[in-house]
Amino acid sequence: MKKESGGATIKDVARETNLAISTISKYMNGGRVRKKNQELIDAAVRKLHYFPNNTARWLRTSKSYRIGVVSGIVNSPHTSSILNEIEKYLRNQGYSVSFFSFDINLIDKNLDKTKGYIRYMIENGMDGMLLTIPGNCNGNLQLPEDLEIPVVTIEENSGVIQGDCVQTSCTIGAYEMTEYLINHGHRKIAIIEGRKNSLTAEERMRGYYRAMEDYGVAVQPEYVVRGEYKYQGGYRGIHELWKLKDRPTAVFSTNYDMSMGAMEAVYDLGIQIPEELSMVVFDDFELSVMVKPKLTSVRQPLVEIADAACQLLIRRIHGDYSDYPRRIRLKPFCVYRDSVCDLNRKEKNPEE
Repeated sequence: MKKESGGATIKDVARETNLAISTISKYMNGGRVRKKNQELIDAAVRKLHYFPNNTARWLRTSKSYRIGVVSGIVNSPHTSSILNEIEKYLRNQGYSVSFFSFDINLIDKNLDKTKGYIRYMIENGMDGMLLTIPGNCNGNLQLPEDLEIPVVTIEENSGVIQGDCVQTSCTIGAYEMTEYLINHGHRKIAIIEGRKNSLTAEERMRGYYRAMEDYGVAVQPEYVVRGEYKYQGGYRGIHELWKLKDRPTAVFSTNYDMSMGAMEAVYDLGIQIPEELSMVVFDDFELSVMVKPKLTSVRQPLVEIADAACQLLIRRIHGDYSDYPRRIRLKPFCVYRDSVCDLNRKEKNPEE
C-alpha cells in the first residue's frame, strides 16, 4: 500500500494496535468502536504520526475533510479547552479545521459575522461545522432550511437550531452545588447569575431555584444579582450583596469570569472566606486552586463535550442520521474544597 502523508499507512496502525483494518477504517471515518479500541487507535495514530491523505480521500469520497468551527474569542480557559480538544480530535481523524470567532458582547455584529461565516463554509466546501451560538442572539440567528452540510451546536442552543447539540447539564451542577450549601446549614444563599437570553445561564438559575424549593428555603430577591458573565459583573455583585443590611452567608458565582471579579471584590472588602462568607463557583480552573482558601467548584467535562461533538459531526458527515436530532447532555461534577463554612457544626460548637 502506498504510504500516506506522515509516512505511515493504515496497515502500520493495524500492526501497532493488533486490530483489523476494517475496525480502524470504521473509527477513522466516524463510526463507533469499543472504547478500548478507540484508545489503542488514537495512541497508534499519535505514535506513528499517521495522517490520511485527504487529497486521495477527497477524490474517492467527494469530501474536503475540512471542518469549520465558530466560537467566541479565545480569551478564557473554558473556550480554549474546548477548541484545543476539537482541533486535536479532528486532526487525529484526518480533518483540517478552520476557526472563526465573534465578540460575545456585540449582538448585531455577532449575527452578521456568524451568518457570514456560515455562508463562507458552505461556499468553500466545508464538510460540516461546529457552532457555539452567542447566548445573547435571542433567537435571531436562523440557518437556511436547505443547509446541505451537517451542524452540531455546542453548549448554547436556545432553540435557534432544531438539530444536534452537545452541552453540559448545567441544571444538575447548579442544583448539587446549592444543595451542598443547604446541607451545610446555609439558608441565606445569594447567586450571581449570567447573561440574559443565555441557555446556560437559565439552566444554572433553574438548578438554584429548584434546590431552594426542594429544601423549603426562601429565595430573597435581593440575593439574586446579575453579572452578565463578566468580570465587572462579579465584582459589582459582591459589592451589592455586602451593602445589604441582612447579608448572605454564602454566594454562588455561576461562571469563571464573574468568579474572578467576585474574588477581587472579596479581597478589596476584606471579607474572610469562609468565616464571613462561603463562596462556591461554576467552572473549575486555575482560580479555584490559586486563591486561599481553595474554592469549591462545579467542573464541566469540557474534553468530553468536544469529543462528543466531533464524533457526532463525523457520523453526520458520513450519512448516519439514525438518531437525528440528538441532544447530548453531559453531567458535571462538584469538587469540594475549603471555601464553605459548615454552619451546622458551628452552631453545635460556637467557639470553633
